Amino acid sequence: MKPSRIAAIYFLIIAILALMCLLVPEDGIHIDLRWPTMNEMLEVQTDTTAAEEIVVIDTVAAEPVVVEDVVDTLKDTRFYLTRFYQSLDSTRTQTIRVVHYGDSQLEEDRMTMILRRNLQKRYGGGGVGLLPLHQTIAMRTVTQISYINGKRQDKKQGPKRYLVYGPKDMHRSDGMYGVMGQVAVMDNSLVPGSEQLEVSVQAIGDSTATERYFSRIRLIADPAITIRANGQEARNGGFIALKDSTRNVRVLFSGKGPVYGFSLETPTGIHVDNIPMRGCSGFVFASMNRQQCADYYRATNTRLVIMQFGGNAIGSNSRATIKYNVEQLRKQVKIMKENAPDAAILFIGPSDMLVRKQGKMQTNEGVPYMDKLLLRMAQEERIGYWSLYEAMGGRNSMLRWQEQHLAGKDGVHFTPKGADRAGQMLYDWLMANGEWRK
Repeated sequence: MKPSRIAAIYFLIIAILALMCLLVPEDGIHIDLRWPTMNEMLEVQTDTTAAEEIVVIDTVAAEPVVVEDVVDTLKDTRFYLTRFYQSLDSTRTQTIRVVHYGDSQLEEDRMTMILRRNLQKRYGGGGVGLLPLHQTIAMRTVTQISYINGKRQDKKQGPKRYLVYGPKDMHRSDGMYGVMGQVAVMDNSLVPGSEQLEVSVQAIGDSTATERYFSRIRLIADPAITIRANGQEARNGGFIALKDSTRNVRVLFSGKGPVYGFSLETPTGIHVDNIPMRGCSGFVFASMNRQQCADYYRATNTRLVIMQFGGNAIGSNSRATIKYNVEQLRKQVKIMKENAPDAAILFIGPSDMLVRKQGKMQTNEGVPYMDKLLLRMAQEERIGYWSLYEAMGGRNSMLRWQEQHLAGKDGVHFTPKGADRAGQMLYDWLMANGEWRK
């Protein structure tokens, strides 16, 4: 080949590269390459949400009935929360408790905060409820700081902690995690002097919201542990009385042994515990000591347990995986029914979640499929079910929530504003008037 032709080819390549530099955007061109899976090649039914016939149990009849419009039946599940509604009449003279479990959607007291605030405004009560001895995730309602030998402990310090939903090296073999699924052990194994620990709790801001005010402290711990505050002392299950409308307190924990939590509350009204479990699929209740949990629900007069899981249980997004995981969640529901026989149970399914598909963000197909299977499971187990996915607006609603700054860029989690919206929708659904409340 002549040198002139070689030079011409070089110049042509340089010109093409220069043109591409001008035309291609700074963030590049994103191309999704997709090939159908073997299941997709073999399956005739392509609509993952319609592939299963959804059977809903009628609230009166014993036999299952098939319905076409599943969304219309969602309100019927509130019929199974009757024992909670009946207990609301007693809040002027005693306390009742709501325990709200969930994954990372609940961190920082999100969603739960608005539910608690509305319930306490309507039925009385105050305080944030149950707190761990050592708080590692900042909350929106109170600031909690631990001190050992007068030195402030950051989230990586403090007493040794065990988590039922954490990595394996943080698990306990005896299942003694307490009702929160986490426990802190006071001894000198981690930090010298941690058998005496001081915890400062202070309400955030000047809000008049009910959860910012409390008048007693309840301890859940080993009998060897004592707490001191306001010139008083208490042990496991005991109380320390404080002035009405207390906003901040310093509590001295002494002794060696596990601490499962302490509650800031009032002598009457409703208490609502926020128990987030980051990354948890909801399969952990079988690993928690059942007697320990049952004792807590009974002692605190727990009348509603909320289990908010599903997003982390979608897994590989295959129907087989989702169906299997829903059955695992059914087992956890059965355990909860045994642990808290006096409480109604409400299951909350996953929110809308986005994935990139064919070049654009859209609803993860596993979400609506799991949502419908969870509804069927709830009907069969005679528990309440609230579809957060449908409440948001269904398919691709997360995109609209993002546009309104109600959801984060990850397409999974709510912003604080979005969490407040979701918490308000939950309260409105839970307390709406209807024949099912009679």
